[in-house]
Amino acid sequence: MMRPAVADETTAPSWPDSRPTSGSPALAHELDVQTAIIEHLEWCLLFNDRLAGHSLLPGQPSSLPGSADSKLGQWIRRAGNEAVGRHPAFAALRDEHRRFHDLAEQALNLARQNRMDQASTLLNTDFERSRVRVIELLRQIQNG
Repeated sequence: MMRPAVADETTAPSWPDSRPTSGSPALAHELDVQTAIIEHLEWCLLFNDRLAGHSLLPGQPSSLPGSADSKLGQWIRRAGNEAVGRHPAFAALRDEHRRFHDLAEQALNLARQNRMDQASTLLNTDFERSRVRVIELLRQIQNG
């Protein structure tokens, strides 16, 4: 009686492994975009802390990085020179990210002027839509 052959741990599978490896461009691209999403969300937390704090005195700078200086803005600048910069959603991301920061600055200015009702309206409408849109565009780019 013959026993069935049992593969041991050293036997390689007969099918090719199509998962991205740590050095593959596909995985690097996914990780870069995922990092960009995280950076955007971290900036949003910093913005919320700034807005909720008592550091909104008139004439005081927001001390938050702007669209070009934020980590996502830096990523957009770098990625614009790479293959990801040719993605159909990339130009929209660049523009929406700029708009997002403009809206954030408007909200901070309104808060500094003690116009919290207007700041709140802006935050709950245009700013929130822009925040979500940035993430949606990043996910489109991430998914190819």
